[in-house]
Amino acid sequence: MKSLSTRRRNLLLRGAALGAAAALLPAPVGDATGGQPRRTQVSGIKATMVPPAIVSLADYGGLPGARTAALVGAFRQALDDLAVQGGGTLLVPRGVYDFGRCTDAATFVLCRNARDIAISAYGALFTVTTDANVMPNLFYFFNFQNITIAGASFADTGFDPRPDWRGMVCVGIQADRPSHGFTLVDCYAERVVSLLSSHNNAATRRLLSNIRVHGEVRYAYYGVNASFIRENADIDLVCHDVRRAVIASALRNADIRVTVSSTAQWPGSNGLIALICGGASVGNVKNVRIALEASGEGNYGSHVHLYHQGAEPDGTIRNIDATVHVANAAPATTLFLFDHEARFVKATTSRVWDRIALHGTIAGDFDGHVVANPSASITPGTVCLDRHLAQYAHSGHMPLVVQ
Repeated sequence: MKSLSTRRRNLLLRGAALGAAAALLPAPVGDATGGQPRRTQVSGIKATMVPPAIVSLADYGGLPGARTAALVGAFRQALDDLAVQGGGTLLVPRGVYDFGRCTDAATFVLCRNARDIAISAYGALFTVTTDANVMPNLFYFFNFQNITIAGASFADTGFDPRPDWRGMVCVGIQADRPSHGFTLVDCYAERVVSLLSSHNNAATRRLLSNIRVHGEVRYAYYGVNASFIRENADIDLVCHDVRRAVIASALRNADIRVTVSSTAQWPGSNGLIALICGGASVGNVKNVRIALEASGEGNYGSHVHLYHQGAEPDGTIRNIDATVHVANAAPATTLFLFDHEARFVKATTSRVWDRIALHGTIAGDFDGHVVANPSASITPGTVCLDRHLAQYAHSGHMPLVVQ
């Protein structure tokens, strides 16, 4: 059996072997919508509950065309002033805000201990050009309460999604004390590493909660990295040519809705949506609902990957309800992949998948696997497969209850 690292490498090479792949990447965006139709605004800035104070970035020298230092300074001063007033709304006028070239893992706008602040950036496009194999963060919120960013667009003209990938993380979040209430709504990102990334780890997994992301991501590595969020993540994405729409370690109490289209030219991954358990001590996965609509021949090892990692014998992925509707996908695709990697994919595992409900439909040619589990659990739980999918071929050692 091939190791997972080998499988990943093969997936990467499928994208890299297409010749001059860089020439296939889209041109930089030319306006704040990325030249693509935006989805209807959900509730935008109007749904935020913040104090009435309002400031404009322009009043602090934050204007389209300003230099990086001026933009960074304007954000810092505006956010500091709102903090003094107990919170409020920061208005970012329409236009392109270019933060210049980046050759290190910089954080441009760092905001600590912010609370009750909304940033309204409809019509604003934030750009960076990453010139090295690094991941700068444009916005970084460390410890927060009730933060909203609405209507912002992001693009990195130096982004590269291939094995030595590089590019901007649009918004990073992290906490070393309880932090809750972070929302991205009506946001758009193109040619980036991720729209939102949690930078917490196993030791701080109980500190972040109530994270909501609504937006569109195109030509990217991740849509959202929601790892080590204690509870209550709500993710609603439209994606085109992303390597992973959502990845999350130790996720609990989450709702994930993704509509994705893909081409065979874009590099893939071992899972379009990946829920990861690194072991019981790192954090189990439970109570997650997934609704995925996927079309196109993307290079994915699976559409939903329920993925145990590490050598620890204990760990559970439990109470997962996953629905996948696939149309015109690569014929040999896998819808649901269950495995356990500890340096390589294990043939057997004591880890548990339990109370898993799998639903969906398939349109177009299909000769792949509905369910694949190269790692057979010696303590199996209940995995239910609906009748719409049971008619298709599936393989593996996992006992399935057809409903």
